[in-house]
Amino acid sequence: MKTIICRHCDMVSNIPHLPINYVAKCCRCGGALYKNTKCRPSVLLALSLTALLVMIPAFYFPLISVNLLGITEDTNLLQGALMMLDSTPVVSVVVFFCAVIAPTLLISCIAFSSLCLTYNYFPASIPKVLQLTHSLMHWSMLEVYMVSLMVAVFKLMSYSDLYFGSGFYFFITLLLLDMTIISNYSNHAYWERYINGK
Repeated sequence: MKTIICRHCDMVSNIPHLPINYVAKCCRCGGALYKNTKCRPSVLLALSLTALLVMIPAFYFPLISVNLLGITEDTNLLQGALMMLDSTPVVSVVVFFCAVIAPTLLISCIAFSSLCLTYNYFPASIPKVLQLTHSLMHWSMLEVYMVSLMVAVFKLMSYSDLYFGSGFYFFITLLLLDMTIISNYSNHAYWERYINGK
């Protein structure tokens, strides 16, 4: 019988045989141990590659245009993340990491591990990539950036004209792809696929 350690309370538990899409919970703290999802690396590979392609226009194309007193200013996601670099560098770096670096690294890691598992190629770097993927899950926060962007839009609407740029729609697409990838990805299933196929 295989065992798993609860990441909430460090209790060691036996892994039960679960039906697909059921979640095993810790008997001590009730935290989720893992979800038994169907491992489909080829599907996640396609979604990840699509997300990586969508990232380019989502990060570089204008998100919104602000027209105030006859002056129009465009901003994209990268500019928005680095806008506070002079006044509050720590906040700016955290926003840049959580909105740009972490999602890019996370999707790249999932794409790499999915590619390897799809074609039954098991390089020595896969364990480190799977560990990094698990860590980045907690730092990728595209949805938080989206919420803060919408709050800023509602506040600016009262005294300026706002226009959504093409980058906004690419960002929405990227957010939906990111949520789909994360909800269908199982680090535990990838580890099992790697161990069994090695």
